[in-house]
Amino acid sequence: MQIKVNHIGKMEGHSDFVAEIIKGKVSSAKVMTTEGARLIEGILVGRNFDEAPIITARICGICPVVHKISSVKSLENALNIKPSEQTIKLRKAMLCAQLIHSHALHLFFLSLPDFFDITNDLQFIGQYKKETESAIRVRDWALKTIEVIGGRAVHPIACEVGGFKVLPEKSELAELAGRYQSVLKDALVLVNMALKINLPRFSRPTTFVALTQGDEYAYYGGDLKVLYPGGKTKTIKAKDFTKNIKEIEEPYRAAKSAKLDGKPFMVGALARININHDKLNPLAAGIFKSLKWRLPQYNTFNNIICQAVEIVHFTEELDRLLEELSTELKPEASRGQELSLIARANPLSRVTAGVDACEAPRGTLYHSYKLDKNGLITDCQIITPTVSFLKNLEADIKQYLPGIKDMPEKKRAIRIRALIRAYDPCIACATH
Repeated sequence: MQIKVNHIGKMEGHSDFVAEIIKGKVSSAKVMTTEGARLIEGILVGRNFDEAPIITARICGICPVVHKISSVKSLENALNIKPSEQTIKLRKAMLCAQLIHSHALHLFFLSLPDFFDITNDLQFIGQYKKETESAIRVRDWALKTIEVIGGRAVHPIACEVGGFKVLPEKSELAELAGRYQSVLKDALVLVNMALKINLPRFSRPTTFVALTQGDEYAYYGGDLKVLYPGGKTKTIKAKDFTKNIKEIEEPYRAAKSAKLDGKPFMVGALARININHDKLNPLAAGIFKSLKWRLPQYNTFNNIICQAVEIVHFTEELDRLLEELSTELKPEASRGQELSLIARANPLSRVTAGVDACEAPRGTLYHSYKLDKNGLITDCQIITPTVSFLKNLEADIKQYLPGIKDMPEKKRAIRIRALIRAYDPCIACATH
């Protein structure tokens, strides 16, 4: 028996799903990407290092901020450039905004309709007008923050190696901070809606990976924490990710996939909550506590509930950063501007390499670069969250299918799409 679902819509990019069931057992479950490889890593080879953040931001229109910042940080590590604390705060604010707007988009417009038995999106929006308006206002605030700090909402241009080409105005940051209370109310509307849905009962123990850093709910940097089934943990330095996480090429899709120590693993909101739940901001922590989950939480449908909790967490986090920046922001020169005056050369004048990891909306994102003595890129590796969790997604579907395989085809397809969309996959990133 073959189960095929053509076009898994309402996500970034295009993919299909095919499963084979032999004698009642699922022998294979494959998410087939239907986009061609884009070869961004190869395009970067031979280019000056300062072109990498500009080009890699184009990998995705939903999460260009985290690609740009991960690229910038990797190159700073390679060139031994230390950004100012002010620069780090501005980048963190952009990342918070990135997470908020992506989660609000996915949660309300892409994933939640799957659980309300409404296949017509216009009908869903019409039936939940209040919630729709709240989702739009939350995203507007986040996108405006990226625009003010980064120069534009999509593919921001102000952020560069060493700092910012142009700094935002204090008055603009203060105006954004002044909208916090109303945006928070809108965020809570989305959370309340998400918490009311009845998600399928599903559990498959797996390994979770997310950044960890002191007392912070890590997203800008840190080490990788691995949480194994049963509760055992280990920590990996971000610079050593390629020694533990291996990419795999498979003939049935252009996107690569990955394994950790030879096994599938999960990244994203659910992984972050499982690993860092005790570091959530106060309001988000209260919401999470009300869930009364047994941890680790292995129902991957709950990834969307974790996204709802993170919307509140990062709204709180962004408010704090905006308040600080709107009063403390000072003029400063960007190290990138100094580098441009010396023809974008490698200031170390030797072969060097740099690695970095940030938390993207869908999970941990890795950028790695090698530079020659002139500052030209000789090698580049990017592992996106979707690449990381594709094998885990397939393992989940393989276990989920036996319970729904005898459903009518249309209803079964809805259930399969719902599980895939709960992961919030980005096929555009995966086929970078």
